[in-house]
Amino acid sequence: MELRFQPALLQEVIDSFVEKTEREGDPTYYKEFHELADPIYEKFTLDDRESEFKKLYQYMFGTWGFSDIIRDAFNEYPLLKERVGIVLVKGVLKEDQEGVDILRKWGSVEHEMAREFEEKGLKGVGIKLIPRRFYDPALTRYCRHELLHISDMLDPVFGYDPDTKVGQNPGEETLILHRYRILWSLTVDSRLTAAGKEPMLRKEDRFKEFRSWYRKIPAPQLKSVFEGLWQTSFFTHSELIEMASDTLRVMDRAVDVEGGEVPETENKVMLMPGFPCPLCRFPTYSWVEDMGNKIESYVLDFIRENHPGWDIEFGACDRCVEVYKLRADGVM
Repeated sequence: MELRFQPALLQEVIDSFVEKTEREGDPTYYKEFHELADPIYEKFTLDDRESEFKKLYQYMFGTWGFSDIIRDAFNEYPLLKERVGIVLVKGVLKEDQEGVDILRKWGSVEHEMAREFEEKGLKGVGIKLIPRRFYDPALTRYCRHELLHISDMLDPVFGYDPDTKVGQNPGEETLILHRYRILWSLTVDSRLTAAGKEPMLRKEDRFKEFRSWYRKIPAPQLKSVFEGLWQTSFFTHSELIEMASDTLRVMDRAVDVEGGEVPETENKVMLMPGFPCPLCRFPTYSWVEDMGNKIESYVLDFIRENHPGWDIEFGACDRCVEVYKLRADGVM
């Protein structure tokens, strides 16, 4: 497996690390760098300095152990390492641009090398990191977590499909994809924890994250549902999509735990923000719930007449309820 780093990233990491450590009172790296960098100005012409500095940054990046962080992360996954031909690591400016993914296109990989990888059935992996991440202790956890995602993506049993279509509108699609990532990351960290490795986020932090995306699940049931997810050793791509799309499928995973409550999910409908109203079919974030107690019976009957098969358990958006009440009253 070949490991390549973007030259600009190497320079940014070394320069910022030297500046950081000197500012914090440790001049060791500053002195070591300049002992090698200063002679370049004396010995080489302006045209030759660029290539010499490139060699220097490559040398320091390896000597100071930055490249080992990525290499060691792959060493934790020998089966994955056998399936990857090349890893390209480049720098980005913002945290929300960071990520690890399978290369869809070979990009900067030479044509002959790319063809050689493809003929052998090898994949390319792209890693995007902000430069200061390399002297952040969390990078090891981050790489370990992300590479287990990559392992899943290359596992036929997982059945990863990046072209899976979800949702009936952009708002619903965004919600489902966010939940998909939350659920997938949850199961990745649960597997790492079970294997005795430090996860990206602790169990209690994953619970808080899960809770924020599934606010419709009552608190006592939420604990049982989360525990069921955490204890499950493996989910496939399709199972994660199904749970991200339907809260009831998540609730089906509940297990008995102290202080928790296993929900009854049979024939229950969850009214999720961003999902389409069954009457107007537009996405809504303002559901009218408990309609049997809040809405007059003649209004409900009027809605049923106009929408055969609909009942109060399916809910409706506040706008539709208002309109149908006016129609039932003969105002419209």
